[in-house]
Amino acid sequence: MARWRLGGPALAAALVLATGQAVACDRPEGWTGGARIAGELWTSWWQSEPAAIPVGAHFSIRFHLCGPPVDRVKARGWMPDHRHGMNYRPTVTLNGSSGTAEGLMFHMPGRWQLILDVRGAVGREKLTAESVLE
Repeated sequence: MARWRLGGPALAAALVLATGQAVACDRPEGWTGGARIAGELWTSWWQSEPAAIPVGAHFSIRFHLCGPPVDRVKARGWMPDHRHGMNYRPTVTLNGSSGTAEGLMFHMPGRWQLILDVRGAVGREKLTAESVLE
């Protein structure tokens, strides 16, 4: 009799297929705005405070993740055209599948990526959203 062993990406794919959560992720209750980032393992809704991300001033985001259980989330900003990140390291507070990241600052105009590095028992995934600041 053949035995199949699920681990790593195979386990993650099986969980996503079984739950369907990474594909179907409704906007969190009470949110009137926000943006959605879909990955293979997790899908995230996020919104910034203030709503329009300022240049050269601190802002925060709140996020909600759908998918397998989450152990840790890191947030960072990256400018792909300039090949550098932010000058600040934000603090992330995670409460189940929701959280906040405070202390973000996009210090110059241009194309920025907001990256949520999500980790759980099933693996790791980077969810990326882009914004152009003028």
